[in-house]
Amino acid sequence: MNLRLFLTTSAGTKDILQLAPAITWSGEYTQCARTLDFGLLSSPTDTNIPAIDCPLGAGVTLALDDMELFSGFIVSRTKSTESSVIDITAFDRGFYIKRNKASYQFKGTTPEDITRRICADFGIETGYIAQTGVKISRSFVATTLYHIIQTAYTLASRETGEKYLVRFEGSKLSVVKVGAEGAVALIAGESNLMSASTTESIENMINQVQIVSKEGTVRDTVRDESLIRLYGLLQEQIRSVDGEDMRAEAKRLIENNGVIQRITVHNLGDVHCVAGNAVAVEEPYTGLAGLFYIENDTHTWKNGQYYNKLVLNYRRMMDEKEAGAVISAAKKKVSGQSVSGSPWQYLYKPGEG
Repeated sequence: MNLRLFLTTSAGTKDILQLAPAITWSGEYTQCARTLDFGLLSSPTDTNIPAIDCPLGAGVTLALDDMELFSGFIVSRTKSTESSVIDITAFDRGFYIKRNKASYQFKGTTPEDITRRICADFGIETGYIAQTGVKISRSFVATTLYHIIQTAYTLASRETGEKYLVRFEGSKLSVVKVGAEGAVALIAGESNLMSASTTESIENMINQVQIVSKEGTVRDTVRDESLIRLYGLLQEQIRSVDGEDMRAEAKRLIENNGVIQRITVHNLGDVHCVAGNAVAVEEPYTGLAGLFYIENDTHTWKNGQYYNKLVLNYRRMMDEKEAGAVISAAKKKVSGQSVSGSPWQYLYKPGEG
């Protein structure tokens, strides 16, 4: 396999892999921006080490054979007189949809159409956009693009039962269903599994939810008796909202905040093992067996070796957001606002990244 690391500046594009002693490519389901960290050899005195200009905003691409793994831009760098390595951090284009804010009003619009509208307004290319068919009515003011999209898909998730993840694949924004491809890899004890550990926790458990009025009067209670007997009462309160099924919301809170079981595995590298995908695990000593979903992933290339660290969950997880406000039927019907020009074009330098 041929790994390549390209740096693109105003002077052109060059492969700097030989000057990068270690490369780390990582991501997690709560972050739509994947990260690339690497060190770049540099010396003011050693003429055998070429001087490479790596300014902030320069484009960085990581590729394996013909597969582009990462395309992004340098957001930070650290130099020290005590080190011959410049530490560089780059983010992919997810960085921009988490930083840029906008205001929109959508009435009876699906998450997929909301996503395409935002991408069109900001000049963002789209890849695969998961279809839900669920219509959303929501107002957003000074809200990040990521929160708008993720809120729409969170609301749809409560009807479809699917979990969704926003990520960039090259320069294209995609919204995928978590684990929709099935197992992308088999991690087994006698082949590619290096180590495994399991952590269980009830730290964030909710086993009873009270539905209260705006005055604080308890209107209804939803509880899981078996969890209360085992772990004691861990109560949450939510405010009643007219027209919404609050019991369903209460049940969802209890279901999503039970015993957390996270598995950490170290395995031989596989570029398909990224957050939002699923892997099959077989490890006889710990008894791990079955399909697990990747919450976060770290890929490391160092000293000619490639390996992964994966945090897995037996449940599909989603970065649930609930930004904006519900548009009532009494309000005037409006569509998503128009954005003059294409702000996105100023975020990227043509030909870079």
